[in-house]
Amino acid sequence: MGKSKKLAHSKREEEQARKVMKVIGISLLILSLALLIGISFLG
Repeated sequence: MGKSKKLAHSKREEEQARKVMKVIGISLLILSLALLIGISFLG
């Protein structure tokens, strides 16, 4: 019983980690786009 609970928990943690990685990737993309736009406007 304890083993199955642990497996379910690790699966949930994995999903959360994937979600976090997606958010970080998207925010990095937006940041780099904003930087490129800012540089093109300033330059």
